Amino acid sequence: MPHRPESMMLTGPEAEIMNVLWNVGEATVAEVVERLPRELAYTTVMTTIRILEEKGFVANKGKRGRAFVYAAAVEKSAVTGSMTSEVANRLFGGSVKSLVLNMISDPKVNHEDLAEIKQLIEQLEARK
Repeated sequence: MPHRPESMMLTGPEAEIMNVLWNVGEATVAEVVERLPRELAYTTVMTTIRILEEKGFVANKGKRGRAFVYAAAVEKSAVTGSMTSEVANRLFGGSVKSLVLNMISDPKVNHEDLAEIKQLIEQLEARK
Protein backbone atom coordinates (compact mmCIF):
# COMPACT_ATOMS: atom_id res chain seq x y z
CA MET A 1 0.00 0.00 0.00
CA PRO A 2 1.46 3.39 -0.98
CA HIS A 3 2.33 5.76 1.81
CA ARG A 4 3.31 9.41 1.86
CA PRO A 5 7.09 9.80 1.50
CA GLU A 6 8.91 10.81 4.69
CA SER A 7 11.07 13.19 2.65
CA MET A 8 10.04 14.78 -0.63
CA MET A 9 13.65 14.95 -1.87
CA LEU A 10 14.58 13.05 -5.04
CA THR A 11 17.98 12.07 -6.41
CA GLY A 12 18.80 13.05 -10.00
CA PRO A 13 17.83 9.69 -11.54
CA GLU A 14 14.69 9.52 -9.37
CA ALA A 15 13.65 13.00 -10.58
CA GLU A 16 14.18 11.98 -14.22
CA ILE A 17 11.91 8.96 -13.77
CA MET A 18 9.30 10.95 -11.85
CA ASN A 19 9.24 13.58 -14.62
CA VAL A 20 8.40 10.84 -17.13
CA LEU A 21 5.60 9.49 -14.92
CA TRP A 22 4.21 12.99 -14.24
CA ASN A 23 4.21 13.67 -18.00
CA VAL A 24 2.65 10.42 -19.23
CA GLY A 25 0.50 9.43 -16.25
CA GLU A 26 1.14 5.69 -16.28
CA ALA A 27 3.99 3.70 -17.83
CA THR A 28 5.80 0.40 -17.78
CA VAL A 29 9.53 0.29 -17.05
CA ALA A 30 10.25 -0.09 -20.80
CA GLU A 31 8.11 2.98 -21.58
CA VAL A 32 9.95 4.99 -18.93
CA VAL A 33 13.32 3.90 -20.38
CA GLU A 34 12.21 5.09 -23.86
CA ARG A 35 11.22 8.54 -22.59
CA LEU A 36 14.22 9.33 -20.36
CA PRO A 37 16.40 12.25 -21.51
CA ARG A 38 19.50 10.08 -21.26
CA GLU A 39 20.30 6.41 -21.68
CA LEU A 40 19.84 4.30 -18.56
CA ALA A 41 19.80 0.51 -18.38
CA TYR A 42 16.41 -1.17 -18.05
CA THR A 43 17.50 -2.82 -14.80
CA THR A 44 18.67 0.52 -13.37
CA VAL A 45 15.29 2.08 -14.14
CA MET A 46 13.44 -0.95 -12.73
CA THR A 47 15.48 -0.80 -9.51
CA THR A 48 14.97 2.96 -9.19
CA ILE A 49 11.20 2.59 -9.71
CA ARG A 50 11.09 -0.07 -6.98
CA ILE A 51 12.96 2.30 -4.64
CA LEU A 52 10.52 5.09 -5.53
CA GLU A 53 7.63 2.71 -4.84
CA GLU A 54 9.09 1.79 -1.43
CA LYS A 55 9.51 5.49 -0.62
CA GLY A 56 5.87 6.18 -1.61
CA PHE A 57 6.54 8.29 -4.72
CA VAL A 58 5.30 5.66 -7.19
CA ALA A 59 2.29 3.35 -7.15
CA ASN A 60 2.01 0.00 -8.91
CA LYS A 61 -1.17 0.18 -11.03
CA GLY A 62 -1.29 -3.50 -12.03
CA LYS A 63 -0.14 -5.22 -15.20
CA ARG A 64 -0.33 -4.48 -18.91
CA GLY A 65 0.46 -7.80 -20.55
CA ARG A 66 3.42 -9.16 -18.60
CA ALA A 67 4.74 -5.76 -17.51
CA PHE A 68 3.84 -3.84 -14.37
CA VAL A 69 2.43 -0.36 -14.88
CA TYR A 70 3.50 2.47 -12.59
CA ALA A 71 2.17 5.96 -11.87
CA ALA A 72 3.24 8.87 -9.71
CA ALA A 73 1.71 8.64 -6.23
CA VAL A 74 2.53 12.25 -5.33
CA GLU A 75 1.82 15.54 -7.06
CA LYS A 76 4.74 17.20 -8.83
CA SER A 77 3.95 20.51 -7.11
CA ALA A 78 4.38 18.89 -3.66
CA VAL A 79 7.83 17.61 -4.59
CA THR A 80 9.03 20.79 -6.34
CA GLY A 81 7.81 22.96 -3.47
CA SER A 82 9.53 20.80 -0.90
CA MET A 83 12.77 20.58 -2.87
CA THR A 84 12.78 24.36 -3.49
CA SER A 85 12.40 24.99 0.24
CA GLU A 86 15.17 22.51 1.00
CA VAL A 87 17.59 24.18 -1.45
CA ALA A 88 16.69 27.60 -0.02
CA ASN A 89 17.32 26.32 3.50
CA ARG A 90 20.56 24.55 2.67
CA LEU A 91 22.19 27.16 0.47
CA PHE A 92 20.46 30.53 1.05
CA GLY A 93 19.68 30.65 4.76
CA GLY A 94 16.02 29.90 4.08
CA SER A 95 15.58 32.87 1.72
CA VAL A 96 13.57 31.92 -1.37
CA LYS A 97 14.20 35.47 -2.65
CA SER A 98 17.97 34.86 -2.59
CA LEU A 99 17.44 31.53 -4.34
CA VAL A 100 15.35 33.17 -7.09
CA LEU A 101 17.81 36.06 -7.52
CA ASN A 102 20.65 33.56 -7.84
CA MET A 103 18.72 31.55 -10.42
CA ILE A 104 17.75 34.50 -12.63
CA SER A 105 21.33 35.83 -12.51
CA ASP A 106 22.45 32.70 -14.33
CA PRO A 107 23.77 33.52 -17.84
CA LYS A 108 21.57 30.71 -19.21
CA VAL A 109 18.49 32.85 -18.47
CA ASN A 110 17.83 34.76 -21.70
CA HIS A 111 15.74 37.87 -22.47
CA GLU A 112 12.64 35.80 -23.27
CA ASP A 113 12.93 34.00 -19.94
CA LEU A 114 13.29 37.32 -18.09
CA ALA A 115 10.26 38.76 -19.94
CA GLU A 116 8.23 35.70 -18.92
CA ILE A 117 9.41 36.02 -15.30
CA LYS A 118 8.49 39.75 -15.27
CA GLN A 119 5.03 38.91 -16.62
CA LEU A 120 4.54 36.27 -13.91
CA ILE A 121 5.62 38.73 -11.21
CA GLU A 122 3.12 41.29 -12.52
CA GLN A 123 0.36 38.66 -12.45
CA LEU A 124 1.25 37.70 -8.88
CA GLU A 125 1.34 41.37 -7.81
CA ALA A 126 -2.09 41.96 -9.37
CA ARG A 127 -3.54 39.20 -7.18
CA LYS A 128 -2.32 40.85 -3.97
